Amino acid sequence: MSGDAARCVYALPKDLDPLDRLPSNQGRSSAVHNLVSSFGLLREERTDGQDDEPPKNRARVLSTKLASRAELEEFHDPEYVGSLLQGYDDPNIDANNEQGHRSSDLKRNPEISDAHFRSEHDEELEEFGLEHVWIRLGHLPSNRLTLLQATDLESLFFSQDCPRFFKMAQYVLAVAGAALETSRELREDRADIGIVWDGGRHHAQRSAAAGFCYVNDAALAISELRRQPTNRALQKLDRVLYLDMLDIHHGDGVELAFWSTSRVLTISVHHHDPEGGFYPLSGAVESSGPAPPSPAASHALNIPIRAPGALSYVCRRTILPLISAYKPSALVIQCGVDGLAGDPIGGRLWGFGLKEMGNCLETVLQDSIAHRRKVLLLGGGGYHTPNVARAWAHFTSIALGRKFDLEETEIPLEVEGNVDYGPTYTLDVSGLERASSEQSRRNGPQGDQGNFEDDPQLQKVVLELDRHVSVLQNKYSSC
Repeated sequence: MSGDAARCVYALPKDLDPLDRLPSNQGRSSAVHNLVSSFGLLREERTDGQDDEPPKNRARVLSTKLASRAELEEFHDPEYVGSLLQGYDDPNIDANNEQGHRSSDLKRNPEISDAHFRSEHDEELEEFGLEHVWIRLGHLPSNRLTLLQATDLESLFFSQDCPRFFKMAQYVLAVAGAALETSRELREDRADIGIVWDGGRHHAQRSAAAGFCYVNDAALAISELRRQPTNRALQKLDRVLYLDMLDIHHGDGVELAFWSTSRVLTISVHHHDPEGGFYPLSGAVESSGPAPPSPAASHALNIPIRAPGALSYVCRRTILPLISAYKPSALVIQCGVDGLAGDPIGGRLWGFGLKEMGNCLETVLQDSIAHRRKVLLLGGGGYHTPNVARAWAHFTSIALGRKFDLEETEIPLEVEGNVDYGPTYTLDVSGLERASSEQSRRNGPQGDQGNFEDDPQLQKVVLELDRHVSVLQNKYSSC
C-alpha cells in the first residue's frame, strides 16, 4: 500500500465478556479477535518502553478502557445515557446476579416473564428505544434469521431489537472507549490506520437505541478525530469523510448526527427498499443533506445498490471521485458485512463475495494512504459469526499490506470453535456465495465486470452522485 508502510493500531478491549453478550451478536467479539490474533496479525503493547515500534506487517494492540459517562454525553442525550447506565454505579447490584437486567438468554430463567422486565421501567425504556420490535433470533437449518412473535418462553430464545441485557452498561462504555482511544491515536499521529471491530454501531440516535445499536461510536469517533491535537505542531483533522460502504443497511444514525455540518461528509452504500419495509427505510439517492444554500448541502450522500459487482463499480465510478472532491483529512469506514453471502439477514439480498468487499476496501485504503489521510476502520452488522470473523481478519490483513489469499489461507487448528469454519476451513466463503447467486442474480448484473452501464436504475444513482461530485469540487477546489 501502501498499507505495508502504514502504522496500524488495533483496539482490543480489556474485557470481551460484555461485548460477547450483545443479543444480536452473542460470542462474536471473541470469535473475531481470536481469529485475527491466530493469524499473527497483532503485536502486544510493551510496558517496558523498549522496541515500541511494531513491525509494519503487524498491528500494535491498543488495550482499550471503558469510556466515561461524560464522553458518552459528548454526543448522546444525558437522560438517554442515564438509562443506558442505570444501576452501573449502584453498589447494591451484585455483578454476578443477572436478576433485574434483561438477560441475553431467557432459557436460563424461564420463570421470569416479559411482564417482569417491562413493568418497572416500561415507559422510560420505550422513550429511549430500549424495548421495541419483538423478534426471535434463531438459526434454522436453512441458516436464515427468523423474525417471529414469541409464544413459548421455555423453548425459544427471545430478544428484541434493542433489549436491555446483562452488562449492557459495560458493553456501551467498552464500544465507545475503544473508538475514542483509537481515534486519539490517529489524531495525535501515533498511527495511520486504526481498527475497531467492536464499533460501527451506525443506527444509534442521540436519544435512542435502534437497529441493534446502543451507542453511536462512529459519531463519537468523528468528533474526537476533529479535536485539536494536544501537540500543537500537528495539523488538525478538520474534514472527516464517513464511508458506510459494506454494511447492507443505511447508516442513518451517523448521517443524522452530522446532517447540518459541512465538516463531515457522510456516504452510505446500502440496500434501499422502503416499500418492502427494509430497515431503516431511509437512504434514498434523492436525500443528500439540507437544501441549498445550506453549507451542508450535498454532504449526506446515499448510494442504493442491488447486485454483486455493483459495489466494485460504484467504488471506482463514484466513491473515489467523491473522496477526491471533498479532500478529507481522515476517513472513518464502517465495515459491516451483513451483505456478505451466507448472512442470515442480508445474504439473500446482496450476497456479495468476500473478495469483492476486500478489493473495494483495499482500493479506498490505497488511495487514502497515498494521500496521507488517516483511516479508522469500524465493524458493524454481520450475523453469521464465523463469516464475520473471516471477513474482519481478511480486512485486517489488507490494512497491514499482507492481503490473504482467501482460498489458500487455512483457519488455524488452535482457533476456538474451529469446527464452525467448515466445510472449507479457510477464509473462503465461495460455497456460500454460489448458494446466494441465484437469489441475487434477480437484482441485476453479476460479477466485478457486470455491464452496469446498461443498468438504468444504477445509472440514475450514478448520475445523481456525479452532480454532487461537481458541487464538492467547486466548493473545495482551492483547499
